[in-house]
Amino acid sequence: MSYPLFYDSVTACDECDLLHRIPPLKSGERFKCIRCGHVLISVHEHVKGRIFGTGCSSLLMLAFALAFPFLGFSSSGAERSITLFNIVTVLINQDYLILSAIISLALFVFPTAYLLAVIFLVWSFDNHHVSMAIKRYFTRWVIVIQPWLMVDVFLVGTLVALVKMDSLADIELGLSFWAFCAYVLLLLKTISLVDRRWFWNQLAGHGPDHLIVKPPVLEKSALAKSITAKQQELIGCHFCGATLLGTAFHCSRCGHSIHSRRPHSLTGTIAFLIASVIMFIPANFFPIMQTTFLGGNEPSTIMGGVLLLWSLGSYPVALVIFLASVVIPLVKMLSLSWLCWQCYYPTERETMQKIRLYRITELVGRWSMIDIFVVAVLTGLVQMGELMSILPGPAVLSFTSVIILTMLAAMVFDPRLLWDKNEGSVMPSSQEKKE
Repeated sequence: MSYPLFYDSVTACDECDLLHRIPPLKSGERFKCIRCGHVLISVHEHVKGRIFGTGCSSLLMLAFALAFPFLGFSSSGAERSITLFNIVTVLINQDYLILSAIISLALFVFPTAYLLAVIFLVWSFDNHHVSMAIKRYFTRWVIVIQPWLMVDVFLVGTLVALVKMDSLADIELGLSFWAFCAYVLLLLKTISLVDRRWFWNQLAGHGPDHLIVKPPVLEKSALAKSITAKQQELIGCHFCGATLLGTAFHCSRCGHSIHSRRPHSLTGTIAFLIASVIMFIPANFFPIMQTTFLGGNEPSTIMGGVLLLWSLGSYPVALVIFLASVVIPLVKMLSLSWLCWQCYYPTERETMQKIRLYRITELVGRWSMIDIFVVAVLTGLVQMGELMSILPGPAVLSFTSVIILTMLAAMVFDPRLLWDKNEGSVMPSSQEKKE
């Protein structure tokens, strides 16, 4: 007897591979893994309407943020105001094309594509004329783009830039600045409402190729033993959460290629880490910003900027820059290196402690972009010829590479490998956590 490959209402945890049968959930409830506590699915109240409302409002605020002046700057009688687009155009005019592309993706392209895709998907859930292939395509892009949304980091970088310039000039906050703040808050709210498994369940429920079957190998007695998908010769799709037979190569629900464990996870993580360590050296050795004041050129490294802020009495801002630009990249590289070591030579330390370290490492990585955004904002704002001007230094691209490489290293790392070394830690309980 043949069985379809997709098993409805059964999922494997992304972080520990433990199998769960998902019970009916009410609005406002979350379903957690019983072993590692990872949230498998969240069901928000009135989620479709709230996503549609916050998504459309976020796009509206972005339009307002682009339409008016963002910041104003005046020094020694010279005045200048910029829009968000000016930040990109100044970088292009100064031949910093790669940096301008990164800023454009972070501020405009990725957030706009994400919001439009989410709004379209919520609308398409109740529209049966939209093909399943199109819904799958947009949902996959939503999942891919989400980790790279950094508008909140850019806002913090803008505030740091204002503190840096406060002692040298008068700064004026334009109408777009407040619209941008609203845009950031609404986008963050939209992101918090988007649950990957909920989205795919909505798609599977509407699609004509939705396969529902009682899995032959997943009886209640099997799930009661709290076993992993790998032990049952199953594969949990890391992209949509579906559970498939171990003989499958592509997910029947989302179409993504599947593997019991990410192929070459450790070698890929180590390769990204080595590359990030190499780029970290020039990122701290060369200037990240060059300031021209009355004809004199003053380069500034990352640590130089931290020490300058500290000497000016801006202790909180200096501490933020030091943590984001020095501590976080170093700690992230060391943490991921140690986690890779634990996959080869595990210690007696509890696996949950390693998983918590991995979660923190994955969460804080993007905040290292603060310094890059500070340089971009100051470059767009302070362009007054020989009187005063700020340009990115040669370390900007090196430091950006460090951030991107460490983020990719965390994404490639498969935390399920940590549990594979300690299968005895599986809990004997059969009660899933539901809040």
